[in-house]
Amino acid sequence: MINNRPKLIPRRLARAVAVTPALLVLAAVTPALAVPPEQWVEADPVSPLGYLLVLLLIPGALFVVISLLVSLGPSGKDGSGYQPGLAWRHEPEWFGGPRDGVEKAEQTQPRALEGAEGGASGRW
Repeated sequence: MINNRPKLIPRRLARAVAVTPALLVLAAVTPALAVPPEQWVEADPVSPLGYLLVLLLIPGALFVVISLLVSLGPSGKDGSGYQPGLAWRHEPEWFGGPRDGVEKAEQTQPRALEGAEGGASGRW
């Protein structure tokens, strides 16, 4: 018979050390025992329907509206969005590039790597 007793004590100690931070956090978030000032006005009670409206119905309605707007967007109507593997069919864009446009930048850049291919099968 094999004696597992020596291994059992470090495991229990490790479990106790792992659980200690969680227990400390739970102990720290107990409700405050302070009494609110008497000048504070008592809030009106909220009906269960009000809770459902604020917590479920309004966020659900926003989710549905945003989903519909995204699915019916301009690229969803005619399918003219970019499709991987096909050539880009629209005007070239360069965000953060020169204000004169891409054509101006192409004129000022030397074409030293004519015919060279870039990484990931890119063509320059």
